Amino acid sequence: MKPADHPSKEAWETHYTRPKAKLSYPDENLVRMISKFPPSSPSPKALDFGTGSGRHCVLLKDFGYEVYAADYSENSIQSVKESYPWAKTFLLNSPPYPFEDEIFDLVVSWGVLHYNSPDLAKSMLDDTFRILKKGGYLAASVRAEGDTHLKADKGKIGTADLAGGATWFYSKEDVQVLLKNFSSFEIGYTERTPLGKLDERICHWIFLAKK
Repeated sequence: MKPADHPSKEAWETHYTRPKAKLSYPDENLVRMISKFPPSSPSPKALDFGTGSGRHCVLLKDFGYEVYAADYSENSIQSVKESYPWAKTFLLNSPPYPFEDEIFDLVVSWGVLHYNSPDLAKSMLDDTFRILKKGGYLAASVRAEGDTHLKADKGKIGTADLAGGATWFYSKEDVQVLLKNFSSFEIGYTERTPLGKLDERICHWIFLAKK
């Protein structure tokens, strides 16, 4: 993903230098999601797309996958290399991505697509579809309409830790359109409030799609 396509790239590079960004535990919704299907091939491969701190790498390894971790932030990839040297890391630009067709049994895209313009998010998802094996799964989440935690105004994030970043929120119908090429999919919704901030809402669509 080239800087020209991502005006918020600098915000993410800065974000991944902060201790706050070094999350260590996987999202519980993702754990439940991938528990639903054991790897079906003898040497399964999983891609953590938009790996960030790499917090899902250990989860994927524990489930028996050969782990690939990719991000467009150099600081993210450096952090993953240091913390999880057994993961195969990739610094990405814009799609198409440097992976063979139908190579992955599972692609995780957790909290990634909504930080990209809708057109770019669609291109990213189309290439994710290409690199998934037939019968493979995409496990993903996007910010949902109604979210107030990011304090977004006209696509710009208002929180101090991601100042200068961009975001887009999705309706259920938007998610359904994104997933129309998959043979089947299930959609869920999560909403929570930060501790001590009952007036804020953190809203996500979560979905599991099968190619």
